[in-house]
Amino acid sequence: MKYLTLAIFLCLAASQASARRMYVSTAGTPFADGTSWDTSTSDLNAALAQSSTGDTVWVAVGTYYGGFLMPEGVTVMGGFLGNETDASQRSLPLFSAEQTVLSGKQQYRVLEQPKDYQTATTWDGFVITQGIGRQGAGVLLRRNGILRNCIVRENTAGLPAVGEYLKDEAGILLFVNASTKKGAVMSLTDFGRHYQQARAKEAVKSCNDGGKSDWRLPTNSEMLYLTSAANEGLYAFTSTFYIIENALSQNAGETLKGKHYWTSNTATESGNPVAYCLHTTNAQVGRMSVWGYQRIRPVRSVTLAAAEGGGGIGGGVYATDGSRLSGCLVNGNVAGDDEDIHVEGDVQIQDTDEETKGRFLAQTEP
Repeated sequence: MKYLTLAIFLCLAASQASARRMYVSTAGTPFADGTSWDTSTSDLNAALAQSSTGDTVWVAVGTYYGGFLMPEGVTVMGGFLGNETDASQRSLPLFSAEQTVLSGKQQYRVLEQPKDYQTATTWDGFVITQGIGRQGAGVLLRRNGILRNCIVRENTAGLPAVGEYLKDEAGILLFVNASTKKGAVMSLTDFGRHYQQARAKEAVKSCNDGGKSDWRLPTNSEMLYLTSAANEGLYAFTSTFYIIENALSQNAGETLKGKHYWTSNTATESGNPVAYCLHTTNAQVGRMSVWGYQRIRPVRSVTLAAAEGGGGIGGGVYATDGSRLSGCLVNGNVAGDDEDIHVEGDVQIQDTDEETKGRFLAQTEP
């Protein structure tokens, strides 16, 4: 028995020794290592993608746009000014004008836990706003997901969000215009292999995934939803890329990372025919010779329908069995069913107020 106890102790010690703290700030740069406030990264999604169970992520005040995936076993905390050495020095959103805001820009579900977890993931000290989605436009929590000391407001359930798999449209939503209710979906799988650009344009016409006959090559601008120019000729993946990759994985699709895909746009440089191509090895939409061989990832233009009943469920938070809300203010959200909080199963809700008073908010864990 004592050897077993020693083994458990050593495993725990190793786990604690390997745990990291990462720093995120709007004053940082996208490719910084995030190991201190001085070297903070401005890319919250990249920091989350690099984190693992036992890690913590400290996020400075400011606004971070996009949708964010909750990694398992990671604690993510907002409310820092960018010089703190202890979490107790930060300010929580109901008690300070300096806030860490996560905004979905009316394109994304702001915060999503992709599946049930064995190890708790905690998000603490954020304002979560401007999200959309059919369920849980602000936050989608599953087993062992914890939302603590957060304000969730002005999120709207109804239309699907970027990254949602639309079975009727046979694809994953690549972008959405909430005003026009138009968007584009991307196929779960590659169609064909290693086509030259002209042949790719013809080959994609024969794709009939999901019984649809209007698949096409994506435009250059559509591929640019996945990447963005950072600095000094470097490119970074956007929130859309991380969310699409997760959605492909969750729906048994073929992920994009490490491959090259044709767009439908052509260009001419120095008399040499070239076309645009997405390089998911370096997050760049660049130019390639039209005689090169690249993959095809079909897309379709779609008109988006609201959720059944028109209004969606859980405008602020959609929480399923085994999740928890603690010390949160959830108000001013919109949905056809349960505007602020929708619960499925056994969900712990502690010191949480759905009105405007915020009188139950607790700064510490009950």
